[in-house]
Amino acid sequence: MPGLISLLMAVLFMLVAAWLYWPSPEIAFRTDESPVAWLSSAQMWAMAVLSLRLWGNSILPRKLCLWLALAMMGMAFDEQFMLHEHWKYSCHQWISACRYTWMTELPMLLVGSLGLLTGIWLQHSLLTPHLRRLLWASLLIGLMALLLRFTEQPIVLLPYKAALLVIAQALFIATLLGVPSASADTRQVHSA
Repeated sequence: MPGLISLLMAVLFMLVAAWLYWPSPEIAFRTDESPVAWLSSAQMWAMAVLSLRLWGNSILPRKLCLWLALAMMGMAFDEQFMLHEHWKYSCHQWISACRYTWMTELPMLLVGSLGLLTGIWLQHSLLTPHLRRLLWASLLIGLMALLLRFTEQPIVLLPYKAALLVIAQALFIATLLGVPSASADTRQVHSA
């Protein structure tokens, strides 16, 4: 239930943001200083903290939780300080390979590929099919947002790419919130 509430809270936030920016609701989603960009960063910080809680309570494996916390913290910094944008538009000054599009998009390609690998790792620690479905729904929606970024098609959805990311993040939060407290036997296994 808390996971569903986290998703509803994210959707409500985006609806209010769109309403407040009416008649140009896309502004609430498009700019890096937008309310939805702020929400995305805040959700990543929440995921980092939730990962630390799952580690502290020995509910998920320590290495997985540490990786999740560091990855989410890194992406929160990236979102808030536009690090991948700085890379995309300035890396050609540092590295000649940035004349290739794949190199300017390297941070986002890494997010997608490492996110997928992390999802595979995490699914092995999720004990219920419901949590696995939530995890893969979050990853698929996140990958859709990346695909939208790279292809810029359909163009009508492009301003709302951040909404897809926020929904993916809310589903990932729902996954983490849904992980049940571990029994004493499970805690000993996950503390390794």
